[in-house]
Amino acid sequence: MTDKAENHESFLDASRIFTGHRALGLVSNHIPLVTRYIPKRKETLIVTVIGNSFHTYGSTKLNLLSIGRAHEDDITCLAADTYRVFTASGHIIKVWRRSTELSKEFKGHEKPIHLMLPFGQHLLAVDETNNLKVWDINAAEVSFELDFNPDTFSISAMVHPVTYLNKILFGSMQGTMQLWNLKTGKMVFAFNGWKSQITILEQAPAVDVVAVGLASGEMCLHNLKFDETLIKFKQDWGPITALTFRTDGAPIMITGSSQGHLAIWDLEQQTLVQQHRHAHRGAVTGLKALASEPIIITSSPDNSLKMWIFDQSDGGVRLLRDRGGHKAPPIRLRFHDLLGEWILSTGLDSSLRTFSTVADLLHRNLGTAHYNQKKARRVGLEKAGPKMPPITNFASDSVRDKEWDSIAAVHRHQSEVTTWSFHRQTMGEHKLTHKRFAEDMALKKTSATCVTITACGNFAIVGYDSGHIDRYNMQSGIHRATYLRLDTEESSKLPFTRNAVRGVVSDGLNQVVLGAFTNGQLTTWNFKSVEIVRETNLNAAPSFIQINRHSGLLAIAMEDFTIIIVEVETGNIVRRLTGHDGRLTDLAFSPDARWLVSSAQDCSIRTWDLPTGTCIDYFLLPKSCVSLTFSASGSFLATAHVDDLGIYLWNNQSLYTQVSLRALEKDFEPKTAPLPGSAVKSSESEIEDSEQIEDDEEFSSPEQIADALVTLSLLPDSRWKNLLSLDAIKRRNRPKEAPKLQKLAPFFLTNTNSLPSADGQKDSGSRILNTFSSPFAMPLTPWAEKLNSAEKPEEYWAVIEELKGMGPSAIDTEIRSLSPHLGGSTHLLSQFLTSITLVLESKRNYEIVQAYLGLFLKVHGSSLSEEHELCARAEKVSGVLKDSWSTLQTNFESTLCLVSFFMNAVI
Repeated sequence: MTDKAENHESFLDASRIFTGHRALGLVSNHIPLVTRYIPKRKETLIVTVIGNSFHTYGSTKLNLLSIGRAHEDDITCLAADTYRVFTASGHIIKVWRRSTELSKEFKGHEKPIHLMLPFGQHLLAVDETNNLKVWDINAAEVSFELDFNPDTFSISAMVHPVTYLNKILFGSMQGTMQLWNLKTGKMVFAFNGWKSQITILEQAPAVDVVAVGLASGEMCLHNLKFDETLIKFKQDWGPITALTFRTDGAPIMITGSSQGHLAIWDLEQQTLVQQHRHAHRGAVTGLKALASEPIIITSSPDNSLKMWIFDQSDGGVRLLRDRGGHKAPPIRLRFHDLLGEWILSTGLDSSLRTFSTVADLLHRNLGTAHYNQKKARRVGLEKAGPKMPPITNFASDSVRDKEWDSIAAVHRHQSEVTTWSFHRQTMGEHKLTHKRFAEDMALKKTSATCVTITACGNFAIVGYDSGHIDRYNMQSGIHRATYLRLDTEESSKLPFTRNAVRGVVSDGLNQVVLGAFTNGQLTTWNFKSVEIVRETNLNAAPSFIQINRHSGLLAIAMEDFTIIIVEVETGNIVRRLTGHDGRLTDLAFSPDARWLVSSAQDCSIRTWDLPTGTCIDYFLLPKSCVSLTFSASGSFLATAHVDDLGIYLWNNQSLYTQVSLRALEKDFEPKTAPLPGSAVKSSESEIEDSEQIEDDEEFSSPEQIADALVTLSLLPDSRWKNLLSLDAIKRRNRPKEAPKLQKLAPFFLTNTNSLPSADGQKDSGSRILNTFSSPFAMPLTPWAEKLNSAEKPEEYWAVIEELKGMGPSAIDTEIRSLSPHLGGSTHLLSQFLTSITLVLESKRNYEIVQAYLGLFLKVHGSSLSEEHELCARAEKVSGVLKDSWSTLQTNFESTLCLVSFFMNAVI
């Protein structure tokens, strides 16, 4: 294990209480996506890069399948084939099997790798020094190496032309191309090329033809065999950043640009079919067409992955599915529901998003804030004019989610507060503002600074930098009340003496409203009468406030880096917490209000025990935390960080393990905890173990994990659950009308039904053997013959396994045929009981054996009581069944007892 890996392992216990869980909202970056077709799954997998890790998505639903292991450095290049994923991080290439299992590492490059290409059992890699290495994947050795002069031929793209054995085509930044034979190590041909950098090379559906994308915006279809350009197109959006062909029979080529546009070209007509502008808000860096499907996948640095389908009448595409996160770093987070399943997040991209802690498929974008939201919905975001500034603060409450808007958002340098609906997943119609800000010239530049929603969900209370606090109705958007201090009207007229509101909250019963001001005063008003109840001097300017309505405690972050805890009912300062060395960024109470979690610009997160007023947990982060929130269930802590698009979840370890809550010493040295999903784990032992496993080997669970456990058959319920009710089912499904007689044939046609049989009598027409009237017994079925001749345990097991493959009607027929009246015998009944005994003793196929035994006793119960040998066999089965069920019953009762105790006992 390397020193770096050891350090990361030791940092995993940096926090006593919290441990990293996972990252949300990260989808893709500037590294192009790659696709892999898995024959066993019959599905194409999509791999994207997110910093120092990678994600694998399924093309069926575009759902997240797996998250790759974290690398020491950011991934600089990505490639894949059917069996493996190749990632380049720094100077090292890693080979991954099944996207998560590290198979091999290739070390030998002196500079970071920027190009990779799988080539059979070899991997081509080009680093920043223009050095080409051909790696033997199985041996993990360099089989061929070649240095190019970067002044004359700097490799910028490469592709393997179809049917060109052992040959690779290289494109350069100088615009020229070279065809090399890797087996002989010689250049086959040099193409003059173009006077523009080659950005991408792609094999066309036709043999000998390669598509060449240039930095000038031109794309050429070049015939390698005759060194001739067949078709040339040009787009006016800058360089060609991505290129692909449809492979479902349509002669269509798709190109991407640095401005986020897509161009669709018809190769037969040599015309532009469609321009899809603003497909992404960043450059289209990844573009792949799914094999034999009218679908393309695109990725971009705007943190999005989109699936497009060709089903328009004009030959164009439409958006089918997409996955995305914030396009700019999030700046505020809050859990919305009481179960801790939804996180509301706002970012510098002026959008409001919801992230699910349960499944990535449930992530939603509530939209981007526009001044004219109706126009934005009608003509699109890009044509609707300028969007509103980013949301700097918001409040939400889930009580009235389905009746009206439940989110109120404050925008940077705006007096208007927008409303949003979590239930409808969209921006609301109301913009909360007071007419004074439009009528009074001295208040024209007033901005809203904070907002809260009352516990009933009916009102939003907004604080402004002018010192005003207004209450609005969330349903109608109408102004209802104003809370003022005595000096508010005078000071709000003078810009330099404004006493801005830094925080506003209301209690859980709508009795009081509290506001914190820049002059260090905490004012409490009566909610209904808007009269001042009390004022508390904080002796310093507050930054923001946070309330826990269940406990009646108010936490105030001060400008001097301290935290003050105030009791809402009395207005007394009950705790003063000191320790941070930077400006506080956010506060979060635990659900029981016993802990307060704080973050600051010194890259630290502290957990305070409020009853004792001490710090019980303290750890550092690689990036400063700008916002954090605690779930109402206490399971998760969510954080957002500077210059990071992700939202990171942390598990609360105190819910499932013993955690020390003693106060930290004054000289405690905190450790730096890696962000969830970015911790590097040592994989040397994993590589050694994986070398003994073949690529196509799959894990299979044993039939019986332990002898003491009961194992079910995993057959569907329809195969065994209704065996005892087949008679009732047949009676219910019996046709109500009698079958109609066939019409008589014309006289000149022979009626086969009326022909005499061989013995001179007419055939009755029934093909059912009447066993009761026939003096001959029915022959044994093949299954009954195997049961009759079974002697060894393996043979008895084979009989039960064959019965498992039959349907309910066939099983019923086989078991009934064991009766002596239908051709069976007492020996067959005894053999069946023996097979049931063996299966019960092994504790396998537990549920179906019970069903078979129940049907057997229902049909042959009277026969068992007549034969002494069968009674002895039945008693043995009863003993085995009683022993196995008593063990299960004891375990069930113990578990139910513990659950009942935990639910009802007062601890």
